[in-house]
Amino acid sequence: MYRLPQELVTHIASFVEREDDQSGVDLWQRKKTASKLPPYATVSRKWQLAIESRTFRSIRLRSPELSYLAQILTGHRRAVLGTLAYQIVLPTYKDNRCAKFETNEEMERNSQAFTYAVHALFQFLKTLEVGGRGKESRSLSLEISDIYSPMDGSHRGPEKYEEDREQYECGKRHDLWQHRYEHSILRLLEHPKLPTVSFLSSFHLYFFPHRCIEPKSAVSLAAKLSNIQSVTLHLSDNEKKHPHIRQQTRYGFATALPTLSDPSLRHFTLGFYHEDSTNQYFSPPSALLPSEPSIDHLSRALHTLSQSSSLTSLTLNPIVISPDLYWPANPSTPPAWPNIRHYHVEFDMTTPNGHWYFVRDPSKPIEDDEGANDSDVPDDAEDENDTDSDTASSDSWRPDTFNEKQEARAIGDYPIRMFRTLPSDAYINPLVLAMARAAAQMPQLQSMSLTTSMRDPDSAGFELFFHAATHVSNLDSDPEDADKARLYWIVGSWRPDEEVLKVWREGKEGLQIKFIK
Repeated sequence: MYRLPQELVTHIASFVEREDDQSGVDLWQRKKTASKLPPYATVSRKWQLAIESRTFRSIRLRSPELSYLAQILTGHRRAVLGTLAYQIVLPTYKDNRCAKFETNEEMERNSQAFTYAVHALFQFLKTLEVGGRGKESRSLSLEISDIYSPMDGSHRGPEKYEEDREQYECGKRHDLWQHRYEHSILRLLEHPKLPTVSFLSSFHLYFFPHRCIEPKSAVSLAAKLSNIQSVTLHLSDNEKKHPHIRQQTRYGFATALPTLSDPSLRHFTLGFYHEDSTNQYFSPPSALLPSEPSIDHLSRALHTLSQSSSLTSLTLNPIVISPDLYWPANPSTPPAWPNIRHYHVEFDMTTPNGHWYFVRDPSKPIEDDEGANDSDVPDDAEDENDTDSDTASSDSWRPDTFNEKQEARAIGDYPIRMFRTLPSDAYINPLVLAMARAAAQMPQLQSMSLTTSMRDPDSAGFELFFHAATHVSNLDSDPEDADKARLYWIVGSWRPDEEVLKVWREGKEGLQIKFIK
């Protein structure tokens, strides 16, 4: 064994099971088990190298554990590190605070903890960069995979969480759960002091539905990763109760995006989640600044970013956008996308300025959308004495209350009225026309799509797919279809203006246009 070459020992070690096989156990019933690998690292030096090349290949750690990792990640262990998944732990809070909305002081404390954890991470990464990782080192991918306080929901631990849920449902416990912090925003403070790190290949910020990172802060963090090739950001645009906060957040995001124009950036993915109202009679508030009600700064900023000379793929999924994403009105210079090959967008059913991209299908009876009534709301939501977060008590022992029905009405989620299934000519045509104009300026384009998710399961949906010649699509009915460029429309009985189809044909020579039912 001692005479075997390292490559063979590493291959043999690759067959050692890391954990007990739980493939036959349902995901929610699987138990966290200890790794079986460490004992094998004591067999010999070669086995140590082989085993540690697996154990240190992908590391998931919480922010309080970072100093320990810095101590043990030495020598060859640095070279094999390929993925670092970082979980940021925020300050905990007392049990009685579960029934209280977060105060401004608590929000500030959380932002400070978030900032400290990010700065510590970047200092650690800078140490790796300065100290070197060896010529044979792997490219490193960084993920921020979770942000939480130990008292947030299931992070309390399975036993306490289950007990708290039972007590809450029996009316013996006051708890706001995620509503306690759903309007809180984590901000990165003193971001100019972050050191620039240049050896990462990709950065992925996951979506946290209740612990929201300020989009501007997320960009400021990513902008400190020079030579980065791939950036994926999943953020929230779902502040529906306070429109002015959403307006300022989107504008701040737009002003920060230009800092991401690194010449090495090849792939950019953005999920900017917004949940449109389930009461589709509701008029959504504008997400644009009141001082500039006709300018969609975010779509324009993404438009500029998409033209980066190094960018080859752009995915926006999902997002609230306007035609400015593709082609702003009266551009000072003709837009151009010299190297973009894949451009995919899933758009929200609402526009940034507070309109709907879809209308009622006149062939559908009006009564069909009467899908909800007061009986759909739990009995405990009917208490008219309940208050919402705007009237939180200053008494530290008196629980705050959350009126689910009242909150849902205020943001257009109650009663449920879903009927918008037909594209609105007034809003969809300008969007697909702008898309067609942009596609004509993308000489390297291989695939492009514009889709949205309909809430009505009986709707035809809205899906538009472009595929260049030789680019295979699962919508092709014949292998020979790939010999030419194709444009597939899955839009039910609706048809775009003829000008839209004309621009598509002029921009893509030999284009075949098909409407699929």
